[in-house]
Amino acid sequence: MMRNQTLVLWNTTMNLKNKFSEKNRISLISRLIVFVCILLSVGFIGFSQQPDFVFMSYNVENLFDTIDNPYKNDDEYLPNAELKWNTYRYQKKLTDISKVIVAAGENWHNPDVVGLCEVENDTCLRDLIARTNLYKLHYKYIHYESKDARGIDVALLYNEETFVPVKHYPIRIQFDDNARNTRDVLYVKGIIKSTSDTVYIFQCHFPSRRGGKEESERFRLQVAETIRKKVDSLLLENQNSRIIIAGDFNDYPEDKSITEGLKAKKQSSDCEKCLVNLDDPTAEGTYKYQGKWDFLDQAIVSKGFLKNYNAEYHVVQNEFLLKKSEKTGETSPYRTYIGTIYKGGISDHLPIIVTFSQKK
Repeated sequence: MMRNQTLVLWNTTMNLKNKFSEKNRISLISRLIVFVCILLSVGFIGFSQQPDFVFMSYNVENLFDTIDNPYKNDDEYLPNAELKWNTYRYQKKLTDISKVIVAAGENWHNPDVVGLCEVENDTCLRDLIARTNLYKLHYKYIHYESKDARGIDVALLYNEETFVPVKHYPIRIQFDDNARNTRDVLYVKGIIKSTSDTVYIFQCHFPSRRGGKEESERFRLQVAETIRKKVDSLLLENQNSRIIIAGDFNDYPEDKSITEGLKAKKQSSDCEKCLVNLDDPTAEGTYKYQGKWDFLDQAIVSKGFLKNYNAEYHVVQNEFLLKKSEKTGETSPYRTYIGTIYKGGISDHLPIIVTFSQKK
């Protein structure tokens, strides 16, 4: 496009050659050359502008290896099980996830940090960053084994060239009546290298709605309140702390765990300690249940983060992440399985991404 604009201006200049005196031509050509230089410089500046920090969160839907772990409920994902999970399918899923991460990059800037949900173990993470194209991108991982009954955890990938973890640990959730076990919340404190700013990340996968939304709501509310206590302690130390809470909340933005537990709102308010739930008006949701889209996957940030950074949030909706129904023509996330039938897709969730750029 820039090349075409330059050619048009040059042709215009040449056409004027025979219409003006030499003196006028020199003056006009000089002005046009200056204009072209400005146009080119603006174009190159726009092209070279890079975000300072790119964060991504993705529920990758049952990323299991093919090895039996007697201490986990991974029996479904073995070669001799009904799902027939095997090395080929496992490697294809790893390759597909790596393509999603690369495709989600903004302005040639790959995600600096990627929060993941539904990962079985660190073997899966090692294979993801070493046995796919991600091996070129300097990713490391952070992971802790949780007590989740199905054996799925949250984890974090980070580019060691752009993000430095300073402190990290799992926040273990113990329900009052020991009614169920759930995933830990992964807490990571780190430094954005490009700006030297500290950021606090909570990667989550809230308890499922097993047993019904109302019956299971108290579990998600307790996880949210646990995170909120940690957030309050950070804000007490520094009310401008840069905080990200992201993942699969198994609740929607208007549900209690979000609005009352985390005290997160869709729009910024005068409340200094309130959290802002970022919104993408161009997307219908990240997950489709019984034909209806909604936002199970969310990114919530502190107001302190938004004081110095512009945050652009969106749901990644690349065509290869979606599957169109032959019957209805409607699209849904392209899943790996539907029931026990292998479809060869990637996940039943769409990823989300937040691009942070320092305010000038």
